[in-house]
Amino acid sequence: MLTDLNLTPQPPRHLDADVCICGAGPAGIVLALELARRRPDWRIVLLEGGGRSLASERERILYDVGLAAKSYAVAASRRRMLGGTSGHWGGWCKPLDPADFTAPAAWSVPDWPVTLDDLQPYLASAHVWCEIPSNRYDPDEVRARQPQRFLDLPAGSPVAEHLFRFSPPTRFGARYADELAGQSNLDGLLHANLFALERRGDRIVSASARALDGKPVRISARRFVLAQGGLETTRTLLNLRGDASDDGEGLRSPHLGRYFADHYGVSPGTVLAPAELGYRRMADQDTAVMPVLAPSPGALRQAGRQNVCLMLAHDPADDSLPASYATHAALGFSTRAFWSYRAQMIVEPRPHPESRITLTDTRCELGLRRAHLDWRLHPQDTASALAFFDDLGTVLAQSGQGRTRLTYEATPARLASVNGANHHLGTVRFAHDPKDGVADADGRIHDMENLYVASSALFPRYGYSNPTLTIVALAIRLASRWAGESAEAGT
Repeated sequence: MLTDLNLTPQPPRHLDADVCICGAGPAGIVLALELARRRPDWRIVLLEGGGRSLASERERILYDVGLAAKSYAVAASRRRMLGGTSGHWGGWCKPLDPADFTAPAAWSVPDWPVTLDDLQPYLASAHVWCEIPSNRYDPDEVRARQPQRFLDLPAGSPVAEHLFRFSPPTRFGARYADELAGQSNLDGLLHANLFALERRGDRIVSASARALDGKPVRISARRFVLAQGGLETTRTLLNLRGDASDDGEGLRSPHLGRYFADHYGVSPGTVLAPAELGYRRMADQDTAVMPVLAPSPGALRQAGRQNVCLMLAHDPADDSLPASYATHAALGFSTRAFWSYRAQMIVEPRPHPESRITLTDTRCELGLRRAHLDWRLHPQDTASALAFFDDLGTVLAQSGQGRTRLTYEATPARLASVNGANHHLGTVRFAHDPKDGVADADGRIHDMENLYVASSALFPRYGYSNPTLTIVALAIRLASRWAGESAEAGT
């Protein structure tokens, strides 16, 4: 059931549970319902600091974050409400690429402790939760139906093609509120602001939450999960660590709070290429897809680059590479019609140890120390993106399919103006070895027996894919492992 503590005259003072989940975004909602369905003998408690609608100004202030030199749209990046940031999610979905699960040795970044093969059994269910009609991502299937939308990439090319699909987008709060309310072994509490975790040794024994003007509710449980999003989950863990040193494992790991990252865009220049290309969002079989250009696996391995994808938008007003240029057969162009396109890239950020979340001495209304964000871009981020754009230009020229014109300059002013995509990545990264990360392969904090994280904060390397689909798959995987069921016995 769902109980709004703001609307309940006599809320419960104490609840006993098998699992207490803090945060009701996509990860928290999916984990709660998967566990409740798989284990009807368990009691699940789901805490959400917001309600069913947008937060009040008083509630939003709880999220206030101090910023260092680089700006970040913190207020726009989160939603304190049932469904979390799915309330303003664009619905972009794509599994991570195989290369995204390992990192070049020069990065000093651990590989993911989970492989794409490990996640594969849970991705089908993740697509159901995200209401995506297909979990097939082979662009050749789209090419077979719409060949004019694609380039003819030569064998062995350093340029490859990948595919995004789109959720409607699913607003997890609105979509699954009735199912949360109707699940008899699940207690969902709205306006339940987490303000304390009680620790005894290596265990959390209770969580305390309250409405801003209400009395505390104490939840005792066997396991606790922080699914509050990358910023707030990290803030909760740092508050739990308190003034303890950061020279150990788990809560005391020097990695806690570091490597904050977000995907961002780069517009490298203009592309002259065959007309009607579809490297952008388009319709295919009554659904939306987006083919993109990306480095081939071999190109990523050989160069040790970050991953990146590129989209094309037809721009007839741009004559920096005029279409008439392609009429000169002596320049090696094919006989197709040509358009000018504006190129747009999504960059995989490289983990930067000084890009981090710390705590200030200022406290919010709940008594928790506020977060401070120092977002820093790694200097190699744009270098990898521009190297791929150069690869694309070479492939187009050699195959008679076009030219590229680089206009981007990575000036300090331009880098300072970069805006993120509201994907909070990396600050509680998981790793097999406690020396390399904060949590283990299940998201359990290394020095805690029963405290877990479900968030893109776990990601050690980020790829360019939007994280929601992967977050949901990880939540299903965790529910399956705890419930002792087969991976296929999902939603």
